[in-house]
Amino acid sequence: MGLVYVTGASGVGKSAVCGELRGRGFVAYDIDADELARWFENGSGVEVELPALRDDAWFANNTYRLPRETVERVATEVGDGVGFICGTVGNDNEIWDLFETVISLSLDAKTLRRRLTERAGGFGSSGEELERVLGWHARVDADNSQYGAVLIDASPALAEVVDRVLGCVRGG
Repeated sequence: MGLVYVTGASGVGKSAVCGELRGRGFVAYDIDADELARWFENGSGVEVELPALRDDAWFANNTYRLPRETVERVATEVGDGVGFICGTVGNDNEIWDLFETVISLSLDAKTLRRRLTERAGGFGSSGEELERVLGWHARVDADNSQYGAVLIDASPALAEVVDRVLGCVRGG
């Protein structure tokens, strides 16, 4: 069946979907928790650490990247089965061709703001970073659907969202 990329803005529920997929017996990787992606300086390509304090200039000069080789390794592991990589990175355009299906989880801005602020200390949970994520969110659905992603509303209960994800994979 192939490899499925479950993506979307920070806070839409990608990690929760990943956990539910694992609970249902699927091979599923969380880009962040499983450390599949890393930060790289744009000019040099050198790997960098995510600093505690980061501003627009830092994000303009660094990109969270999922190496193509990592996706290829997971695809080999999945073989003829189905597997999921859940998360979001800045180099989607370099890896999307490796996925059989791309699903973008979608939320309205009010729900996303609530979810982000409830993740105390998490990425995008406060201040300038929250506003930055909401800015990214404003264009993510249009960007992802432009490249052929299937949009799935991530506001229902987790089990229903995962059922919809699996429906896309199974053709249902």
